[in-house]
Amino acid sequence: MEGKKISLFPVIILLTTLLVVSVFFYKLAFGWYPAKYTESAHVGVNRSTISSLGYAVGNCVHCHEQHASIEGSSHTPYDFSLFAPNNPDSQTANFCFQCHKGAGSVQVGGITNYTFSKNFGGGTATFTTIYDAFNPGIEPPASSHNLADVLNRAVSKAAWLYTANDNACIVCHNPHTAQRNYPVTVNAMGGVNTAVRKPGQHDDADYNLWGDEPKATSGWNEMMSDWTANYQAPYRVGKTTYEPAGDQTTNGSNLPCFVQTCRPWCHRTTVYSTERGANLEPINWTNLTSEPGTRSAHGKFANGLSKTGGWTIAPYTDDDTRNYVLSCTDCHEPHGSTNEWLLRTCVNGKDNISITEDGRWYEFCTACHYVKDFGSNHETYVDCSGCHGHNTPYF
Repeated sequence: MEGKKISLFPVIILLTTLLVVSVFFYKLAFGWYPAKYTESAHVGVNRSTISSLGYAVGNCVHCHEQHASIEGSSHTPYDFSLFAPNNPDSQTANFCFQCHKGAGSVQVGGITNYTFSKNFGGGTATFTTIYDAFNPGIEPPASSHNLADVLNRAVSKAAWLYTANDNACIVCHNPHTAQRNYPVTVNAMGGVNTAVRKPGQHDDADYNLWGDEPKATSGWNEMMSDWTANYQAPYRVGKTTYEPAGDQTTNGSNLPCFVQTCRPWCHRTTVYSTERGANLEPINWTNLTSEPGTRSAHGKFANGLSKTGGWTIAPYTDDDTRNYVLSCTDCHEPHGSTNEWLLRTCVNGKDNISITEDGRWYEFCTACHYVKDFGSNHETYVDCSGCHGHNTPYF
């Protein structure tokens, strides 16, 4: 008699489910935390034309059309079923600017996005939207990250799996998981709410964010305090509290390690800058001669270096015994600035810093340094970048 056939399909489904659940809880307990859309800033997206039709705030249709995304007359679906053209590397018409701009924003109530200097340094507001930061409109000396350069860099790294149709903004941000990072919010894992992820991880199935958990959880140097014990947070305006949270935390345990996002993925090697019309030199923030670029005194190479002409002011006053290591965002804006080289307008509690001519950074550098005259007349020689920069090995 012919035996009874047994279907393996339900068994396979059960085993697959158990595997997925096991991996999830393993990561939750022993590895990185998979971010969720329900925890993202975009759960508040509310396109005005869709809201009026009764769709709930945060519904997918606020960004994606369910059928063909053919608003307009072309009757051709836009990339990724977006409701408007993607324009992936446009500095002015990028899809993200449909919401992240002032007049013309389709987000109900609009969106205000201040600079790092304002939000985390307590400084005077310069820009109020991401669009404005990318289009400072005061050239020179204003500057911004060039989105075409960002996308070209990502596409050139085949292992990152970007294409020319991917939006440049997603190189640093996952639109489905990026969190509201201001005000600084420490989460249950000991990290902070964060809007960034590593550029090379955009295709990871677990949608990992960067800075949302400490090394003790993820195994990675996600917080500035994980990467170095010599980080010292700068003052906020008022000089009684510290960046980024405006409290007494000074060791970078509430600051994502931007050194490990900006440098390894883009600024560890030579990259082209359309704005500068030249290649940018690699930045070596380590103490390793094997790394590309000259080791910088603002990175891990500072220990034991001469401070001639570069004496530091509070809170960086133990420079004889402590190797102070800076974060990228201590000096630079991520999107754009009224100053050249994305230099901030508020540094270490010093506000309204304005660079009016190329390289004349005296007002900027003296936010953290005071100078002495050893025959070079530092007090009046204001072209600091003529002698100092990322690749300056000593002061």
